[in-house]
Amino acid sequence: MSRTKVAAMLAAVVATAAGLSSPAHAAAATTVQVYLSSESRTAGYEPKNGNWYTNPATGLAGTPYQLSRQADLATAAAGGTATITVDTTQQFQTVLGVGSSLEESTIYNLSRMSAAGRDAALRALVDPVNGAGFNVARITLGTSDFTSHDFYTYDDGAADPTLARFSIQRDIDYHIISTLQQALAINPNLKIFASAWSAPPWMKTSNNIIGGSLLSQYIPTLASYYGKAVRAYAAQGIPIHALTLQNEPLFQPADYPGMLVSADQERQLAKAVRTELPTTKIWAFDHNFSEGVSYAAGVLTADARSSVDGIAFHDYAGDPSAMATVKATYPEKDVLMTERSVWGTSGADRIVQYFRNQATLYEGWVSMLDQNRSPERWSGSPDPTMLVQSPSNPDTFWKLPDYNMIAQFSKFVKAGAKRVASGYGSTGSVTDVAFVNPDNSLVTVVVNQTSANQTFTLRAGTRQFTATLPAKTTGTYVWAGAGDAGSGPSHTGPIVGYGGKCVDVAGANSANGTAVQLYTCNGTAAQSWTVGTDGTVRSLGKCLDVAGANSANGTKVQLYDCNGTAAQQWTPNSDGTLRSLGKCLDATGPSSADGTRLQIWDCFAAANQKWTLPA
Repeated sequence: MSRTKVAAMLAAVVATAAGLSSPAHAAAATTVQVYLSSESRTAGYEPKNGNWYTNPATGLAGTPYQLSRQADLATAAAGGTATITVDTTQQFQTVLGVGSSLEESTIYNLSRMSAAGRDAALRALVDPVNGAGFNVARITLGTSDFTSHDFYTYDDGAADPTLARFSIQRDIDYHIISTLQQALAINPNLKIFASAWSAPPWMKTSNNIIGGSLLSQYIPTLASYYGKAVRAYAAQGIPIHALTLQNEPLFQPADYPGMLVSADQERQLAKAVRTELPTTKIWAFDHNFSEGVSYAAGVLTADARSSVDGIAFHDYAGDPSAMATVKATYPEKDVLMTERSVWGTSGADRIVQYFRNQATLYEGWVSMLDQNRSPERWSGSPDPTMLVQSPSNPDTFWKLPDYNMIAQFSKFVKAGAKRVASGYGSTGSVTDVAFVNPDNSLVTVVVNQTSANQTFTLRAGTRQFTATLPAKTTGTYVWAGAGDAGSGPSHTGPIVGYGGKCVDVAGANSANGTAVQLYTCNGTAAQSWTVGTDGTVRSLGKCLDVAGANSANGTKVQLYDCNGTAAQQWTPNSDGTLRSLGKCLDATGPSSADGTRLQIWDCFAAANQKWTLPA
């Protein structure tokens, strides 16, 4: 054993004998670090505007904050009203990370750079100290629509059931392997997951890389194909952390690689891949929120459930609450956001929503195109990428404001962090999400989408701080040692709604399944509710729950055991509504007569959806 290790062990023994706290459990710091990133104020350079490709430097000149550290804020004893109350005792999912893709378009642009230029660009993405600290990268198995080359898989040509032709040589030739090796050298903790846009054409009904459906007879062969790909990458020193079974299995593009795969086919494929790759994470679906709940149910049957580690989502249709619904139904499975680029503070708020709906991962799509939006073979017109490269001087690239917005999460929320309870807030002031890092720091990302500065107070346990977040700006607040600060005060009292009636546990009975109704406010115990910082609303020891964890219109609201499901988390909003799973608590009818049952309906901000909560 080395002298260094012996010294460290002796120091630990001495510290323990003296009753000293380890750094992870030190008292909360009296100051909080602050980092800000904002949208551009330059006219014509709004988020997602195509002018970013024309002259990025012009837009960046009007961006007040670019991952800018501000003066530390002092904390004070808790008192008065807090805008954001964080309860670190209420913990949810464990964070895998934040990242973006290293698909072939980005890698082609990196390959055009000098060695120094390429190192600078990769460090901007994955360096945890001097860059954004992205710790998860997505790659494609074969080509996607974002490529500089002809479309290919690893076994093109006539049918080859034994996969005798299988080769990743083109990935080597096109610098994909060497670029990933370089990224891993910069950040050895980088995790890589892979997605295929298409199986080899001969496995499909179309016999073409474009279009068609997977032929079920080739499900075992496709599992072997994936196994060969993962092992071939491992032989190059590139471990594949996870595999999605098919990119966007419900979409059949007309002019770039794609493949339809039914939920039942993925169910069979998951079992076959698990046999082929017993230690690689398997993520099913990898498509839009809108179909995710039903597709997950088709894959996670009793025989296949143990073969799947998570359900992956894209954000092109539907609501992020689909992730929370899947998580509530399959609590042992991860839910992950594996594809969607976002822009501006509204994009930062979208990431907030992903994490608040139980996502363990946020992954952007396409990291760097050049000013000509090249190279790509997609059927649309690409939106701005986080990095934009000069086509005439490849070593020149710009970090757009959206790079900074995403870095507000990736640079400070570490792998292994736990999301903790806090109220979502309001888009009319600030929204937020909070995490406790493995080092016991409390990290809260706060988003101001409004056109005015917003002042807020954040409380954790017995301490709080007050900050002013500039207009159109995202702030990250790092509070060392506050990860075990505990909870702020909950609020207890009646919930008064439409017609001056009180939300009441009918019959003053809190048994599971009791419908929640409106009655005359008479101060009974059945009308006393505790609105907690964990998002729950409780009465007589039970939690207000969207029965069946279903947010469809007309679902009755009942009382169930407090078990931390998404169906028991409610967000009070500044418009007077109380929301769960994207729907509003509503006095149906809208009749306020005694005995009216409460339900979940679309949020219309109608009078029968407005509530006065305990102060």
